[in-house]
This record gives sequence, structure tokens and C-alpha cells, in this order.
Amino acid sequence: MDAYVHDAVLDMHMARDELLRALDDVNPEDWDRYVPYGERTLHDVVAHLAGADTAWALAAQGLLQGESEQRAPLTPEEAKAVRERAIERGRAASPEELIEEMGRRRKLLLALFDLLEPRHLALRLPSYGGEHDAVRERIWLGYHDRLHAADIRRALRSSWHPQRLTFLPELAGAVARLAPSETLYVIYSVDPAYWEKPSRVPEWTHRNLLAHIATGDWVLQTHLRHLLKHGRAAAWPDVAAGNAERVRERWLTPWERLVDEYLSMRHETLRLLSQLKSKHLRQPITLSWEPAERREADVQRYLDDFWRHDAQHREQLRPAMRYLTARGGR
Repeated sequence: MDAYVHDAVLDMHMARDELLRALDDVNPEDWDRYVPYGERTLHDVVAHLAGADTAWALAAQGLLQGESEQRAPLTPEEAKAVRERAIERGRAASPEELIEEMGRRRKLLLALFDLLEPRHLALRLPSYGGEHDAVRERIWLGYHDRLHAADIRRALRSSWHPQRLTFLPELAGAVARLAPSETLYVIYSVDPAYWEKPSRVPEWTHRNLLAHIATGDWVLQTHLRHLLKHGRAAAWPDVAAGNAERVRERWLTPWERLVDEYLSMRHETLRLLSQLKSKHLRQPITLSWEPAERREADVQRYLDDFWRHDAQHREQLRPAMRYLTARGGR
């Protein structure tokens, strides 16, 4: 096996061990527990995990057979539909059956990984949407087990009940772009040795950067609460000072707790967005960071563009991802 692929596989084994330990803590009466802050039960999570390797196995098989141009690859939307169907099918199976299936599919996937060569690593996997879709990066699948191991632990220590939030049609795009999935992918891919190393942000480690991501909705929430109470956006606070204070307060907070805070805060943002009326979206707001000709805007544009905050800062986390810190990763 190629040395770089070997490191990715070793990481997958360690992540799978972590996931299995988390599953060992699930009692029979726990499978109907919901995972904060969404609508999946633990049964749904294990159904998702049981089918999770299939799409990658099909993609890898195509690469090995040289069929990547002959067979239409899955689009991101089709890949999402495959994941949703796996959960739907899995609801008819017992958790024990799903965990067994999860193990069988992982063995098949690893057999394909064993055949990967350096020439395959530069190829693209279109189902990831055309960005960060190189095989070199996407063979590092350990993040997925770590992410869902954390989901399991979060569900077991919480009593969460899904909240059916509805949004104005005008907010559909903004809400979709606030989904935390891409940021969580980067976070759970970070090499743990790098959390305390300096990031691209002066004077911040990668953990400090994560603390900023975790609390990054505070200004937006200030405006949303003011809109709901007074009908207009709030006066801008001292954003730089507020950001610095929040990072300083979390200087020693473990990264796992920061992820919990990020998810909780993002859910609160969505809860506030669900209460907005069309009249709120038309309210004026000054965006001081924009060029002069774009500075005067309305709340709708502010909300449409807010996703850029997560995108900017997860890019600053990317240099700490395992696929870059591994042998031959850079």
C-alpha cells in the first residue's frame, strides 16, 4: 500500500475504534434519542454510518477501472439523496444489524484503498461539489467516524427534542448556507497535534481560531434580537473587542467543547431567523467592511452574505487538516 494511503487508513482504523467505543455506551432504550441540534435519532445515525462507505467505494472502484469519464459521476445532490435513502432503509433494521453491515462495508472499502496508487490521488471526485474534491484529501475518511462519535456522546448526555423551524422563502438560501456540515468536516479533520500550534491568524492557535468560529454568530444574533424587539438592526458593537474577549474567555476550553458551543450557537441563530418577517429583511443596515458603494445595504443582504464568516475561518483551519500534515501531504 502507498505510504500516504497507509497513513489515511491507519487514521480510519483509529477513528473507527473511537466510534465503536461510543456505540458501546448506547443502551437499548437510547436508540430513539435525538442528536442535538437536528432531527436524527441515534438509530438514524447508525443507519447512515452503515451505508456511508458505499458512495466512496463506488467512486474508488470507478477510479481503479478507469471509468471516471465513461460513467456519469454522482452530483452532490444525488450523493445526498443516496445518504438519505440509506437512513430510510436502515430504519427497518436493528442497530445490531446496522453495526454489522457497517463493518462489512468498511472491509470492502479498505480492500479498494489497498489498490490505490499515487496516480489516483490527484483525480477528482465530483460528488463533493468541485471544491476540495481531490482523492488525496477525500481518502481521509476518519473525520466522519469522529464526527458521529461526537454526535453519539452529545445525544447520550442530552435530552434533545427536534424543533421544527420554518423560514421565509426569502431566507432559504441564507439558511442553507449556514449549515455547519462543511465547517464540521474541517474541524474533525484537524490533526490533534495542531490545536495548540499557531494558526494563520496572528497570536491565535488553531484552538483559539476555533473559539472564534464557535462564537462567531454573536454580532448577528445581536442584530436579530434587536430586529425582533424593536423592528430595526442594532447599533454596531465594538466587534474587534467583542471577538477578542470571547476568545480570551475560552483560552483553555477543550476543542470538543468549542464544537458543542458552535452547534448550540448556530441553532440559536436559526431559531431567531425563523421568527423574522419580510418587513425585517427590508430594514437598512450599514456594512462598514464593504466598499463605499456597497456599504449601505438591507438586512436581507447581510443575512445572505453571513455564511462567508464560517468559510473564511475554516479556510484558516485547513492547513492543520490531517491530509496536509501527513507524510507527503504538502
